[in-house]
Amino acid sequence: MKILDQLDELNLDAAAKTQVAALVQSLLDQVKKDAETLQAKDLKIQALILELAHLRRLRYGVKNEALSGLQRDLFEETSTEDLAALMAEVEQADDPAGATVTKPKRPRAGRQPLPPHLPRIEHRHEPASCQCGQCGKDLVKIGEDITEQLDVEPAKFFVHRHIRPQYACRNCETITAATTSFWPAPRWRNG
Repeated sequence: MKILDQLDELNLDAAAKTQVAALVQSLLDQVKKDAETLQAKDLKIQALILELAHLRRLRYGVKNEALSGLQRDLFEETSTEDLAALMAEVEQADDPAGATVTKPKRPRAGRQPLPPHLPRIEHRHEPASCQCGQCGKDLVKIGEDITEQLDVEPAKFFVHRHIRPQYACRNCETITAATTSFWPAPRWRNG
């Protein structure tokens, strides 16, 4: 490299020359690493720009220029292959050392909580006895299990809250809770 060759022209002792050479070499390595990172990011940006342009064409394109179903199928195979090749190139550029890439965690799927503005009707399910079935001592409340069930009357929504307190015996360390059927029959089916 030109920079390392120019070190010989300077009037430095051997120890200083090796220190300067090591510093210059580390800076050159850092510049090379940064250039690779920038190239990988440029590839990713290019892929996202192309994808955005494609989605904009689909969204805002002229309706009479839209492809028919058969015409669309002709280009779907090549676009899928092109997209897969582009994604592989971006992943390869992002991961030059072969390290594994961890995917970000997806948000938890499942039912979201019911809206808080809906009125709630609470149903408390207490155990048959507040005394331990094994030793006869009084039970202590340690928590409760709350489940919510959406119900509807014509043009009116409300939420049933089923609260089942959990009790524990301090003496024998057993836990007791009320047991009832989870889903009561809706009123509109009972008629």
